[in-house]
Amino acid sequence: MEWAEHAGLKTYEIEQISDSGALLQTVTIEADSGESAAKQLKSVADGAQSIRVCLDGDVMNEMGVDYWQKRVRRR
Repeated sequence: MEWAEHAGLKTYEIEQISDSGALLQTVTIEADSGESAAKQLKSVADGAQSIRVCLDGDVMNEMGVDYWQKRVRRR
């Protein structure tokens, strides 16, 4: 973790949420920004409808899975 802090990386939690609001899965990703963390996410849990990018327990960004698949992942 020390190396990551010195390199400007932060630990983001990517929460995958169902349409009923249930937390299906959380993935931890080291990245320099929330956008970069979202790009590094490889796949989403079955039934996930939205993705929240969190830092230190605070939601930094939230997007639909369709948006993530079409816009973020493909960049």
